[in-house]
Amino acid sequence: MSIPDSAKARQAIRTTLLAAYDSGALWGEADPTWPLPAGMARGEDRHLAYLTLVFGLSGGRDPVPLWQAARQTAVTDPELFAPQFLAYAKPADFADRLQQPGIARKKSDVTVWQRLGQALVMRAGGSVRQLLDDHAYDAPALLAMLQESKTTFPVLSGPQTVPRWLHGLAQAGDQPIKGADRLPVPVSKAASRALNAFMIDGDKVSAEIFPALDALGRLGCKRRPSNQPTCPVASVCPVAAYCQYGNS
Repeated sequence: MSIPDSAKARQAIRTTLLAAYDSGALWGEADPTWPLPAGMARGEDRHLAYLTLVFGLSGGRDPVPLWQAARQTAVTDPELFAPQFLAYAKPADFADRLQQPGIARKKSDVTVWQRLGQALVMRAGGSVRQLLDDHAYDAPALLAMLQESKTTFPVLSGPQTVPRWLHGLAQAGDQPIKGADRLPVPVSKAASRALNAFMIDGDKVSAEIFPALDALGRLGCKRRPSNQPTCPVASVCPVAAYCQYGNS
């Protein structure tokens, strides 16, 4: 077992963990934001609106079923992902359509979904790409704008959601957003569990590593009871060599 007491060791963890996440080696989970809804082209305005709306509801949710439900619904009910429709529709016209597939779990989710559609129409004519262009595709500038527009972009402007959204637009949406991968994200409970396993202190990580670290904490580190000195899934964990609870 190697403890990350150096920048070199931390870089090794980062490289190994990102590769495992990209390949699905973290107990079958890979980036759920990456697969496209059928008939949708990566990076087109429809796709960027889809990413924006779903990221707005993603905080604290299990990402796999949320994105799976959204991906399927974007095909069967594409109107739900159209900012122009959301901007002028009545919530009663689409609330059940969001709740039945499991995208929205409560009334406030429906409100957030509509408010995001309205914000995109008000600020950028319904185009996420226009919003990005208006801020020169610069992540810090977009972050600052959203932090000053919390009532306009509810939830999406939150400290954990906005950097994940911008990184998602850059990664899954194939947008050239400068600095998106380096934006700091406050750690989730699961990500904190994983950092503890690596004996790394910190309450923020980069937007690039957050999804993989969160998945590791949810799917792997969570399986170790607090009174056990060795993780029961260490033998199949791709980063066990760097974990204080891995097999020595």
